[in-house]
Amino acid sequence: MSVPAVTTTAHVNEAVYIDPRAGNDKFYRTFTFGSVWVSQYGRNGTLGTFTKLVEAASPEAAAKAAAAKFAGKVKKGYEPVRSGAVETSAVITADNLTVLDTLAEGLQKGDAVGIVTEPVAAVEMDARRDDFTAAAVEALTAISSLGEPAVAEDSIPLLPVRPMLASVQPAATVADAMDSDDWYAQFKYDGDRVVIEVDNGEIRVLNRQGQAKVRNVGPAHLNPFSALHSGRWVFDGEVVGRTLVLFDLIVATNGVHTWTRETTTFPDRHHALTILTELLGIPAVDKAPEGSSVVLAPIAVTAQTKVAMLESAVAEQREGIILRHRGGTYESGRRSTMLVKHKLIKDVDVVVTALHPVKDSAELAVHDAEGNLVQVGTASTIGKGAVEVGQVWVVTFLYVTNPEHPRMVQPRLIRQRHDKAPAECLLGQFADAGTNKTV
Repeated sequence: MSVPAVTTTAHVNEAVYIDPRAGNDKFYRTFTFGSVWVSQYGRNGTLGTFTKLVEAASPEAAAKAAAAKFAGKVKKGYEPVRSGAVETSAVITADNLTVLDTLAEGLQKGDAVGIVTEPVAAVEMDARRDDFTAAAVEALTAISSLGEPAVAEDSIPLLPVRPMLASVQPAATVADAMDSDDWYAQFKYDGDRVVIEVDNGEIRVLNRQGQAKVRNVGPAHLNPFSALHSGRWVFDGEVVGRTLVLFDLIVATNGVHTWTRETTTFPDRHHALTILTELLGIPAVDKAPEGSSVVLAPIAVTAQTKVAMLESAVAEQREGIILRHRGGTYESGRRSTMLVKHKLIKDVDVVVTALHPVKDSAELAVHDAEGNLVQVGTASTIGKGAVEVGQVWVVTFLYVTNPEHPRMVQPRLIRQRHDKAPAECLLGQFADAGTNKTV
């Protein structure tokens, strides 16, 4: 493969994935120069590994290909930390790619503007409610356990907020959490995850990737938040049917004092959320009139109330419950061990890899740790509309006999997911999907 002999400018994007609890401390970079692009990955503090140089049809095609690879890493939880263009007089070839490492290290960290998307535009509201900001500040300030001086990043974050994701843990871990005072419980909802960001009166709705959310969110969902005319307030929730259910408060600041930020532990975040929702007229689920557009999710704190919530979930045929550790911070875009999902109805997200017209069925797969597709079963496509290869679908099933090499028993296509990329459909979803056949 031929490579351009001389290039003077290299465009660099870098993201990291750091999770001390899991021993993860990784980086990922893409470089484009002319019509060539290459990626570099490895453990932070090392040279890592370079992939092969790829020569595209044009500089634009190279930039597009590199951006797609980078975006895939960000969707998996990597956090962009720096980007930019650097100049070099060196001739970059397959034999001296270490030059690129030196160039990347010369970029200032924290300069990652525009890596993922353009800034999300504010939602246009026909009318705003009267300003409740002063009342919110007064109520939050009255809680002595909340609040500290604001810092610049509370109001102007370096990166967009993305929802924290729940992890699957062994049954023993779930059982211990149900008995422990260190864990709280909430219902698990089967809807569209959203982040509502109110920034000095402008309302933005973000999806799992920190991008604009354009489906299933309307003015009725956003009207209560229009009463916050100043400061930055970031809510986490899920649209279930026609109702927005709120269950966390990621950021609450007026620019002078900050009551919650991502490093705030969950009990304080939830306490502040309860205060704000009451002021904004958002009712708790058990007190909400029929047809309420926005509600506050219930929470169980004691072992007794957690058992009652789980029994209610079973009786009402809910998807399950979510367990939150009282010491858990908000890990934006990460799948956290401090946020655990316990599903009653087993379901996973899969990729459609092939269609069988004669049998009216679809081959389904997930990605293993190396990114390879692993076939996990077939499901009927009858009555499911236009099922296509490459789509992501939610599938329910009874069990798998071996979670490490899963094959779903009685899988059923439920609905297509538009908010999840195929690369996010991972083998780890089956970790707790086995069955106990003893009597």
